[in-house]
Amino acid sequence: MDFERGSFTATMGSSGSGKSTLLHCAAGLDRPTSGTVAIAGFDIADSDEKARTELRRRHVGFVFQAFNLVGSLTAAQNVELPVRFAGRRVPAS
Repeated sequence: MDFERGSFTATMGSSGSGKSTLLHCAAGLDRPTSGTVAIAGFDIADSDEKARTELRRRHVGFVFQAFNLVGSLTAAQNVELPVRFAGRRVPAS
């Protein structure tokens, strides 16, 4: 599979079909057991956790179905959080 830079993609399928596994591998949250996952020329399988975290921070955007949000923050603040962790300025809204 290839995804164009800046594109939006939806993943749909029945329960147990591998949607979450695909997304976790694509984001570098899990390592693939076979095949290759490469983002911006970077092979996820050959990298450590720190490198995968930096890759996600720079190149991957995810909207999770139910998890990984900080409950005390607004939706906008949750979106801004990785930008701030990356040491970049958040543009004024």
